[in-house]
This record gives sequence, C-alpha cells and structure tokens, in this order.
Amino acid sequence: MILSYVKSGLFSLLLLGFLPFSAVCTAQEVVDFRLPDLQGRLQDIAQYRGKWLVVNFWATWCGPCVAEIPELNAFGARRKQQANVIGIAFEKTPVDQIRRFVQEFNITYPILLIGEEPLVPLEPLKGLPSTFLLSPRGEYLHAHVGPVTAGQLEQLLDQFAGDSSN
Repeated sequence: MILSYVKSGLFSLLLLGFLPFSAVCTAQEVVDFRLPDLQGRLQDIAQYRGKWLVVNFWATWCGPCVAEIPELNAFGARRKQQANVIGIAFEKTPVDQIRRFVQEFNITYPILLIGEEPLVPLEPLKGLPSTFLLSPRGEYLHAHVGPVTAGQLEQLLDQFAGDSSN
C-alpha cells in the first residue's frame, strides 16, 4: 500500500517539475493562524510558541509526503523537548478518510486541515511536501520543498538554535 502512495506521488512531483530546495527567510515574519484539527476543534498556532515548530504541508495522494512520515515521527520523538511537529493536510479530502490515513500510517504529530484562506507567509506553496521551520517566537525562518529527513530537520534546528538571535 505504501509503495502505491509513493509511486503515484513521485510521478506527481516529477510531472509538476518540482525539485527539492531549501530557502532561508530573510525577514523574520511571525506566523499566526487557526485551523481545525481532525476532530473539528480550532487550533491556534500560537499554542506551540516556546518551542521550535516544524510545519509540514502534505496530502494523502502525495508519495513523497507519505515517504517522509516516518522521518517526521522520528524527528518529533528525538527532539520533543525542543520542538513540535504539526502536519497540515493540504487537500479537500473528507476528514474521515484523513483520520483513517493518519491511523494507518501511524502519524504521531497533530494534523490540521487546510482552510479557505492562504496561510501567509507560508503560502502559496511551491510544491508538496513543503516544510517550514518556525522559531520559538513563531517567526518564519526556513522553507524546504520536497521530502525531508529527520537528519535534515535536526541539522536545521541545530543551525538556527545556535544563532542567539532566534
């Protein structure tokens, strides 16, 4: 089952011409939004302030998104004292189907559902998956398009955590 998700997503990613890339945000803009979780409760991004936050935009049909789930789980487990991970389901799939997917793939971090308004400055996205690093103050610091590994996230966290201005 995982292989079919990965194959279809890789094809989608290649078809759209997206290549993995990373970018550092020069203007540290505070990210602020509220989105519903899988139970329909609004969650405010501000509740995660005080720790580093990895925000991952993904979709059930995106193979590279599915492939990176274990990496995001691993990073979240290893760095839980310093950082949180949240996923944003970037699709209009029925919530019951997303819940089943989350359970089937053992996603251990909170999942929020995309809303109708763009989440500036994170959107518009350049592709899926898209992963963003926010400082403990909620500042947008870094963007990565394409699959990300736990090692890459740990490197980013170490890099930015070592910069005393964050």
